[in-house]
Amino acid sequence: MKSSNLVNKAGNLFSAVSRGGSRGSDTGFTRNGVIKTLMIVFLILYLGFLYSSNNAADIPMSEIASEMVSRTTVSAMEQRGRADLKRYYSMDEGTLDGCLFFKDSSPMSVNEMLIVKAKSALETEPLLQNAQAHLESQKTVFGGYGTDQMALLGKAYVGSKGKYVYYFCGPDADDWRDTFMSLI
Repeated sequence: MKSSNLVNKAGNLFSAVSRGGSRGSDTGFTRNGVIKTLMIVFLILYLGFLYSSNNAADIPMSEIASEMVSRTTVSAMEQRGRADLKRYYSMDEGTLDGCLFFKDSSPMSVNEMLIVKAKSALETEPLLQNAQAHLESQKTVFGGYGTDQMALLGKAYVGSKGKYVYYFCGPDADDWRDTFMSLI
C-alpha cells in the first residue's frame, strides 16, 4: 500500500513539473524558460572558452629566442639549423614563420627544445604530428636500454598553442615550458 502511494505522489509531482507547475498560464518566466536561458548562456560561455583557449600572443620568434636563452638553460645545448630541423622533425624552415631549435651534442642525450611558429594557426597540425612522431621515434630508439632517457621522454612536452608548436625534453623541460607559455 505504502509503495503505491509513493508512486502516485511521484507521478503527480512529475506531471506538475512537466506542465510547468502551477504557473502554466503565467506569461512570465516559466521554469522551462529559465532552464533554456541558462543553457544558452552556458553554451555561449563554453564556446567562448574553447575558442580562446588555443589563442596565443603573436610574438616575433627573435623575441622568444632572446627570452628563452636569457631566462633558461637552453644555451647549454647547441643551437641547430635548417638541416637538423629537416633531419629530426621533417620540417622545412622555409615554410615556417620562425624556428628555435636546441639539441644536446651527445647522441645519447634526449635533451631538446624546439619551438616553431607556423604562418597560420591552421598550419600547426602537421607540425605537431611531426613533433609527436619525433618523440615516438626517440622512445623506440632508447626503449631497450636507455632508462634515464626513457624517464625524460616520458615527461616530454609536445603541444601547440596558437601558431606555435613546441617540443621540450630534458631535466629542465618544465622550466622551458613555463617560460615559453609566459611569453605567449
